[in-house]
Amino acid sequence: MLRRITILERRLSHHFSTIFICGIFLTLGMLIFMSFCNMTCEDKMSTALHKDVLEDGELKNSNIRSLIPAKKISTFLIILIMSVPRNKQNRAVIRETWANSLPNNVILKFVIGVGDLAADGKILLNEENDYYKDLLMLQFFNESYTSLTEKLIESFKWIDKNVDFQFLFKGDEDTFVRVSVLLEELKSKPKTRLYWGFFDGRAHIKTKGKWQEKDWFLCDRYLPYAVGGGYVLSSDLVHYVVINSKVLKVYKSEDVSVGTWLGPLDIARVHDPRFNTEFRSRGCFDVYIVTHKQSEKDMRTLHFNLKETGRLCNQEIKYRNSYIYNWKVPPTQCCIRNDSSVP
Repeated sequence: MLRRITILERRLSHHFSTIFICGIFLTLGMLIFMSFCNMTCEDKMSTALHKDVLEDGELKNSNIRSLIPAKKISTFLIILIMSVPRNKQNRAVIRETWANSLPNNVILKFVIGVGDLAADGKILLNEENDYYKDLLMLQFFNESYTSLTEKLIESFKWIDKNVDFQFLFKGDEDTFVRVSVLLEELKSKPKTRLYWGFFDGRAHIKTKGKWQEKDWFLCDRYLPYAVGGGYVLSSDLVHYVVINSKVLKVYKSEDVSVGTWLGPLDIARVHDPRFNTEFRSRGCFDVYIVTHKQSEKDMRTLHFNLKETGRLCNQEIKYRNSYIYNWKVPPTQCCIRNDSSVP
């Protein structure tokens, strides 16, 4: 018996180096294979989802559908309002006016970056959110004027991951929205590839100020885009931005960025003069669906008018002409304000 054990030990000793080296290579090979497979599978999954969503607006492949994790939230329309920590009163006015008693198929989220916010500020926001349940706090995003586009992307990422939705509306704290009209209009709009707002196609490149674009080189004007006071995107376009976010060029202006990102796509760009969403209001007309640049007093007045009279304005008034976008001419000729009948 002792002789057999000695012979076995000698054989193991003789082949130990070979076994050890083979074991190392086998382990490394398995790790590399698993890493490669994981990366490839993830890319293939993303590509398949992207292609399927943009083609038909729904996931036809049952195998792909079964791999998608269930979303935490489901809604028809999600409204994103860009906010900052200190503007609690602005959020309060929106809750008390146009966002009061939202229907069950609409969710409102105020988007706030809290990455570098002091502890006491986070406590206040958490208390606010515990009560209203409507804050989307981006934990690793720091608020600044120069990072609004990144903020939009991070918002899209959270929504794409957590919300099953049909349409998204993006607005600002000084935007007044007639949600019931918006919902009614969406019934007749395309369910996919929709980019709906007030478009500008001849805007000059900003060369100074906080919106200065030092890296713009595509052409001598911005690409046609829906101005940022408020616009609507279908869920497939939000998903498109998310899955391509790593390679998208980020510009100072988030609405310019969105228009540029979607520029090459075959989508429905719906220009609507009922979106009074430019850098300053064009006035007040009862047909307006979205109105930008509204003060707290303006918000309350518009809400009171709708509630008491069913009309938006005390008196319809025009500060400057609007236009119907002409998609058949070059962008520099698209937007001529020569028709006083356009609201």
